[in-house]
Amino acid sequence: MSAQADRLAKKALALVKRYGQEATLTRAGPGAYDVATAKVVASTATYPVHALVQADSGQDREGDSLADGGTTRADRRKVLVAASGLPVVPAPGDTVGPLEGRTWRVLRTDPPTQLGGTPILFNLRVSA
Repeated sequence: MSAQADRLAKKALALVKRYGQEATLTRAGPGAYDVATAKVVASTATYPVHALVQADSGQDREGDSLADGGTTRADRRKVLVAASGLPVVPAPGDTVGPLEGRTWRVLRTDPPTQLGGTPILFNLRVSA
């Protein structure tokens, strides 16, 4: 990471900590077969994150938008997650929460905000 990207990542993390919330990013793993019970036991990995929640505009990358123009979907949000210190890249199917009293499922990830190829903020589209 360049010195400039490192400074920007630290500043972004400080701002997200100040104005955002603490949450947990959870990723389900493939699971493992338990011989004793003859069942597949699911595994999950959790990562602490700092996140900012924004209303989803209803306009997605494919150009679909809500029919009534200015209204947002009540169960959709855009979540900005600080990349600094996060060992994984958020992906569809992950969950993040609690935010606004709910756990949100990641529907898709927009390209991260980055400097010189170093992610600063991850942009997640989530649904309750």
